[in-house]
Amino acid sequence: MKKLVLVFAFLLIFGIFAGCAKEEKAKEEKVAKPEVKEEVKEKTEPETIKIGVLLPLTGALGPVGEKMKMGAELAAKEINAHGGINGKKIELIVEDTQTDPAKAVEAAKKLIDINKVKVIVGAAASSSTLAIADYANKKKVVVISPASTSPKITDAGDYIFRVVASDALQGRALADLAVKKGYKTAATFVINNDYGIGIEDVFSKAFEEKGGKVVQKIRFDTGKGDYRTELEQIKASNPDVIMFVAYPEDAAVILKQAYELGIKIPWIAAEGIATEEMFKYPLMKEAMEGMLLTKPSSPTGSPLYQYFVEEFKKTFNEEPGIYSDYTYDAVFIASMAIAYAGYDGEKIKDALYWISRHYKGVTGDKTMDENGDIIYQSYDILLAKEGKLVKVGSWENGQISLE
Repeated sequence: MKKLVLVFAFLLIFGIFAGCAKEEKAKEEKVAKPEVKEEVKEKTEPETIKIGVLLPLTGALGPVGEKMKMGAELAAKEINAHGGINGKKIELIVEDTQTDPAKAVEAAKKLIDINKVKVIVGAAASSSTLAIADYANKKKVVVISPASTSPKITDAGDYIFRVVASDALQGRALADLAVKKGYKTAATFVINNDYGIGIEDVFSKAFEEKGGKVVQKIRFDTGKGDYRTELEQIKASNPDVIMFVAYPEDAAVILKQAYELGIKIPWIAAEGIATEEMFKYPLMKEAMEGMLLTKPSSPTGSPLYQYFVEEFKKTFNEEPGIYSDYTYDAVFIASMAIAYAGYDGEKIKDALYWISRHYKGVTGDKTMDENGDIIYQSYDILLAKEGKLVKVGSWENGQISLE
């Protein structure tokens, strides 16, 4: 096999890819190192390597999706600057899901049928990723989500992967946080989709197993504009804490109305709103004060992560947002699988399991299991304080620590 023009030396310098030079014996591995014939690669690779990017640039997740797109663009910029993939440039084709599963399906079909992509980085919302899964599996197009966390994605099909962990872990982290704070009763207030319901189910089970009681469960529809009725129901149930799962636009309305209603019950929230973009909405500094939030952690103290942040700010003149780092990693791991296996969906799929075991991204280890789920994830615990999100603890392997 001729030497790949993708500069692995560059990747090794920054710790992104390690161990590729070491030959592994198939009999010692659950997933054998895939064999790729050079003549196949010559036939399957186009003049430019098209990678679909399917993100919510508008709608309820718009404030998050825009910075995720920047993470993808930064990864493509760096790969292209160092030779591309086998000498061919990456071309990102970006489509907007509008935070709507139906629109996500339309956009995915456009990427697959018209643009002929073999890999899609996305979607963000779990409901969108699940909506496109059947078509992607049928067409043998790999989907790598940087942000979809619903437990249902584990069973979404052979071509569906993610570089962030299932909410089977985050739901437990939220329950452990509630117990650690001494809360005995809880209400759940979650968006009525796969993301919200997935966390609600795990949280409720874990919280009650630890002796707590869920006294109220409310699932809200996005885009309503008025949630006072639901908030009054929660207030009447008088829980010790509200476990909250939402996207920024809805959350801004809900939290503003809760503040105006004088609801003083503590909130703990999942990562959907764990972004300082929230403080751009009216009254959020006041409404979120004291809220605790969980979000998938990144090794922010590592040289690799610091490099990512510096390059992001240099390129966009902005700080990275939540999941922009995970999107960066998703583009890199997709590119490396293409570089190794060629531009063929089935071969990319097979290569990803092996590639993931050697990929150390800015967000950490990305080793995937047979379901395309990463096997390890820790969570930061953040406190909303004076219009900032401050790290005050962490959850790792079932253990929670608070500063």
